[in-house]
Amino acid sequence: MKLTLSTLLAIAVLSVLWLTLGQGEQLPSIVIGKQESIIKHYASNVIQRNYDNTGSAVDNFSSEEIHEYTQDPKVYFSNIVAERSEPGEDSWVLVAANGVYRPYARELWLHNGVTIEQKNEGSQKLQTPRMRVLLDEDRAVNNAFVELHLADSKTTAYGLDLDLNTKIAKLLKNVTTVYEH
Repeated sequence: MKLTLSTLLAIAVLSVLWLTLGQGEQLPSIVIGKQESIIKHYASNVIQRNYDNTGSAVDNFSSEEIHEYTQDPKVYFSNIVAERSEPGEDSWVLVAANGVYRPYARELWLHNGVTIEQKNEGSQKLQTPRMRVLLDEDRAVNNAFVELHLADSKTTAYGLDLDLNTKIAKLLKNVTTVYEH
């Protein structure tokens, strides 16, 4: 998962840096502080795939739109889908409506609905409104509502600390589990 998120981030940043805009229609602008900023880089319908030694796709990343403003170092994403499927490992899909990469902090903020679903050995799904991925620490954290669906239970909580290396999630407070028979 760490490799996939790092790969996702590197691909997104490289895609944004590679694509530049030429002359055309007036681009949207925002005001940051007292300076107006326009879109500096823009990409739409981005798809990136990584392959293993056999030529099978193991990582897929897509985003409907990626952009960056001239006076703002952050990179903005919409409709993010990241998939990991490698033989002998658990397959999973991460979906987020929006995301912001903050390069100076090396953080990826996912928001407006985040779902991580593991596909092998029964479906497991984690849902939360937002999540912050701390790339240097290989962790994902939040202080929002979290819902975890396992094969025979549903757990809800507030707050999450997910170790991306071990794939162990700690639910922080108000944890409630309901078992289904």
